[in-house]
Amino acid sequence: MAYELRPIRRQDVAQVVRGWNACLPYDKISKEAFESIVFGDPNFEEEGNVVAALDQEVVGFSSAVAREGVAGRDGRGREREKDFGYIKGLFALEGHRSEGLKTALLDSALDFLRSKGKKTAKVGQYTGRFFFPGIDVRYEKELGFYRESGFEEDVALDLADFQPTEYQRNAMRRAKSIGVVVEPYQPKYLEKMRRFVEKLNCPQWFPEGWESDFAESGNTLVALLGTDVVGWASFHPSPDGGDFGPIAVLEELRGNGIGTCLLLESVLRMKELATPNVTAIWANVPFYVKNGWKVSRRYAVLQREL
Repeated sequence: MAYELRPIRRQDVAQVVRGWNACLPYDKISKEAFESIVFGDPNFEEEGNVVAALDQEVVGFSSAVAREGVAGRDGRGREREKDFGYIKGLFALEGHRSEGLKTALLDSALDFLRSKGKKTAKVGQYTGRFFFPGIDVRYEKELGFYRESGFEEDVALDLADFQPTEYQRNAMRRAKSIGVVVEPYQPKYLEKMRRFVEKLNCPQWFPEGWESDFAESGNTLVALLGTDVVGWASFHPSPDGGDFGPIAVLEELRGNGIGTCLLLESVLRMKELATPNVTAIWANVPFYVKNGWKVSRRYAVLQREL
């Protein structure tokens, strides 16, 4: 069969989403979410997002992104990632799933990344608008196709009967003993946040223009020590299940229970808002497990030298 590989068009989205949901049942997506992740990505480039068509039917798709320069148009790239390009997703419909078609889609993505001067292609760990943080390990054929892997984990917590643990109460006492207070972020703290962000040096969380997201309060906590912000956490409640993160504490103050206090306060606030459970991705698993969370999904993060 002769497949046509061409850049995705807006009118392809409905077919691509149907194919995606048929091939990737653990990562189903809506048309709106797909458009946001693909076309809404500041790093979107037409030639990196390709469909495989057969007689006007879309039977496969691949999405790749190459940040121009170091930071990229989203400002989230870091110096150590300057040679990385990312494959955000790839599928071929059953019945068209010959290795030839999948390889053609993969080759298209890799050729795009090479054309942008990238030296390493990664599946997962893209800090922009991503479909998933890696390949769910239940996709055994996908893992077999991509071959090389390293693992990341999601962790989750059921909030229905959640109560603070003794570990968390001890953390609260430690943080309080050095004068740390956890409060909701307020715009009056913006200058304190600027100093915190400068010390933290995590551009993937605070890209250029991050201040605009801090013009209002809501779903963000800060840990204050005197007049300084020394920790920060973001949480996102939802009646269908919440998300937690990112979270960060200044390196010189870690080990004082501050991160646990931020996590605990976020969880309690989500519980009050009737969020049934909460998930964190790209997680520091030991930290969450000590706080009573459980591993819920495992991902493989793959890479290939170009």
